[in-house]
Amino acid sequence: MTGRTTLVGVATGRPDGGVAIVRLSGPAAIAIAATLGATVADDRRLVARRLALGGATRESALVVAMRGPASFTGEDVVELHVHGGACNVEQVVAACLRAGATAAGPGDFTRRAFEAGRLTLEQAEGIAALVGAQTQAALDQARRLVAGELGRQVEALVESIASLRTEVEAWLDFADEIGERDVSRWQAEIEGLRARVQSWLDRHGAGVRARSKPRVVLAGPANAGKSTLFNALLGYPRALVSAEPGTTRDYVEAELTLGDHRCTLVDTAGVRDDAGALEQEGIAFTREQLEGADVIVWLEAADSAVVGAPTAAVPVFTVESKRDLGCARPQWSGLRSDDDEALAQLRGMLQQRFDADVQEAWIGLERHRDRAREAAAELESAAARAEVAELAAFHLRAAQQRLDEILGRSTLGPVGEDVLERIFASFCIGK
Repeated sequence: MTGRTTLVGVATGRPDGGVAIVRLSGPAAIAIAATLGATVADDRRLVARRLALGGATRESALVVAMRGPASFTGEDVVELHVHGGACNVEQVVAACLRAGATAAGPGDFTRRAFEAGRLTLEQAEGIAALVGAQTQAALDQARRLVAGELGRQVEALVESIASLRTEVEAWLDFADEIGERDVSRWQAEIEGLRARVQSWLDRHGAGVRARSKPRVVLAGPANAGKSTLFNALLGYPRALVSAEPGTTRDYVEAELTLGDHRCTLVDTAGVRDDAGALEQEGIAFTREQLEGADVIVWLEAADSAVVGAPTAAVPVFTVESKRDLGCARPQWSGLRSDDDEALAQLRGMLQQRFDADVQEAWIGLERHRDRAREAAAELESAAARAEVAELAAFHLRAAQQRLDEILGRSTLGPVGEDVLERIFASFCIGK
């Protein structure tokens, strides 16, 4: 920590709230606070002080100190709890800068916590995910990351790999004393380790879907009742409804809540061959929406010819509307006019789909997935080359290194500067 600057930044999310927290962290944090009149004695005890912001300007504040290493960043930290409001907070920060502090950049406080060993790298990434969470599932996953759940899973796997690698390397050094090696057991153990990593990778997609706000696209032929269903799901009129085909010329979207899930519901123009030029442009938008959908609800009316749902890489729910006029698609879900029970069933089907993603989800982020994928490849190579102990040991070591990088470790210490720069650049200032 020697020679470090002392950072200052706004630690609260909104400077126009009732109270804002200005955080100082670094070797001169307590001295800079004292220059402003914010003297502190006991750690972790809020005291009332009048801050000198320049000239005759004074600001009432509550001040708390947390001396390192028992602080978030591992160094001396002082927090100034001041009145909210952008102008007032800017003056407090400016006074700290004049007293010798340096303006914090994105993620600077969390990076210092990582460098001090207060957080592993995946926990630090969890903080950024926590701030950026837009769904309940994303919030829950981020909290689990910050709590170290992924780190504990990785540590346990690294320990198992290291134990097996030690056995393989011991045989290389002491083959005469140890005797015959058990290659089939090595292969079985390596495959078991690879399967554990593969289970993370298999569930990564569900984690991504659970963290995002899914797009549910209503699509189908013209006059199938898409806009009527759109309004019914929302519970209020949002899209124009008419018996005339081609009423919807552009897509309309709105936020829909299903249980704990928030999604974007999209109403699209009906697809038909004899549409005019303007309507064809709307149909082109429909195709774009289908390509970007996470879930498709495909509607066809009971009194219309069967078209059939499109083939898609995402779940497609097929619904026959206007069931009060007949039933041409008995295997599809059905809707009748003012059918609250069927509407509730459709909502339940969508909610179950989103619930399944939450239950299956792996909380690892994209960087964690990449390192896990590389580790799985190394373990596969180790199993394939188990007959050659030197190669098996080499690939086991490589797999261990890839997993260590999830936690922010490398053979020579913390992961490279380029990795850290990319990760912490995504943080907000003050974190």
